Amino acid sequence: MEDPIECWRKETCQDILNTLPIDETDLKIIQALSENARASNVEIADKIGVSEGTVRRRINEMVKKGIIQGFILLLDCKESEKCIKVFIDMQIEEKHIPEVVNTLKEHERVIALYRTNHTYNILCEAMFLSVIELQEFIDTHIKTDKIKKRKTKIVTGSYKKCTWTGI
Repeated sequence: MEDPIECWRKETCQDILNTLPIDETDLKIIQALSENARASNVEIADKIGVSEGTVRRRINEMVKKGIIQGFILLLDCKESEKCIKVFIDMQIEEKHIPEVVNTLKEHERVIALYRTNHTYNILCEAMFLSVIELQEFIDTHIKTDKIKKRKTKIVTGSYKKCTWTGI
């Protein structure tokens, strides 16, 4: 394939695809879906030179095997640059991690939560519409006795943008 397959949150999945139990036809279907996840099975079949039934069957099989885990919407959102993106490092005692993580992962502004191998053992990635909204989030969810230490880093610019958030 001449074009690398674009993946959300990653430049290319080519190395990952080489490890999957798929053949050339599956790879062509994945390529077509990565270009346009809304393409019909007929459109994909015409593009790669197989029947619509083959495309439908193979997509269903890849979903069943967990190779395809879903179809998502990616935004090229210039308006998102007006948002405030932050990374919050948190030091949390082991016994409080499940409770804090369960609370934070349900918050609508939290994009991702990561466990790290550092003194600050949880990293929160979030986006807010204003500094006021960010401060309310910190005051309500981050300044608790369960979080021993915290560092908030506000993204002020980007050298390479995240495909998913546009920032």
